[in-house]
Amino acid sequence: MQEQALKIASQITHPVTVVAFALVFAATTFGLALRAKKPRIAWILATGIILLGFAPLAASTFLQARGVYRIRITILGLDKSPVEDAQVSSSIGGEPKRVQGGWEFDIPPQTRPADGKVVLFASEKSAFLTGSSTVVLAQDYYPTISIQLASDTSAMIRGIVVDEQHRSVVGATVSVPGYQDVAVTDKMGNFALPAHVADGQIVQVRAQKNQLVGSMFVPAGRLPVELIVKRP
Repeated sequence: MQEQALKIASQITHPVTVVAFALVFAATTFGLALRAKKPRIAWILATGIILLGFAPLAASTFLQARGVYRIRITILGLDKSPVEDAQVSSSIGGEPKRVQGGWEFDIPPQTRPADGKVVLFASEKSAFLTGSSTVVLAQDYYPTISIQLASDTSAMIRGIVVDEQHRSVVGATVSVPGYQDVAVTDKMGNFALPAHVADGQIVQVRAQKNQLVGSMFVPAGRLPVELIVKRP
C-alpha cells in the first residue's frame, strides 16, 4: 500500500518542480495566515503543504533505490503536434500507460538491458505512420523522449508473373511506377521488390517481358500477387 501511494505521488510531475512549488506556496500561505493573526493555522497549513510537496521527491528516491526507470514518451505527428491515438511498444516488452501528454513505461531493474539501451516504437496505423527512438537507461530514472512519426515505406510486394495460359514467365522485369527499383522474375516466375508504401496500402505494380505487359493495383505486404502479362 505504501509503495503504491509513492508511485502515485511520483507521477504528478517532476519531483524537484513539485518541491519548489510547495515551498513557495507554503511560504505564501504562512505569511497570509500570520497577517490574519492565526499562527497555529499558519503552521498547520505550511507543514501540510511542505509534506505534500516532498511526497513526489520521496517517491522518486524510493523508486531510484529500487532501480525502477520511468520513461515518459511524447509522440509527434507530421505537423510536429502531439498524437493521441498512436500505438506504443518497446524493445523489451512491457505495457505502456497513458499519462498526461503521452505515454509511460516502467522498467524494473531485472528487465534493464546490459547496455541500458531501450528502443521505443510508435505507429499510427490509420495514417500509415511509424517512428522510433532509443534511450539509454543510466543515472536519470525519469528520462523523457519524443518520437517523430514519418511515412512508413517498409512494405514489400511479392508474387509471380504468368502469361495468359498461367505459365510462369522467366526474366520479366517488375517495378512500381515512379520508382527505380526493378526485380527480375526467377525460373519459377517469382519476384520481390520494395513497395515504397506501408503494409496494406494500395500500390501499382507493373511487369514486362518483350511484348508481354501487365499491370495491376495490389495491397502491399499482404498475400503474394499473381500478375498476368499479355500482348497489348
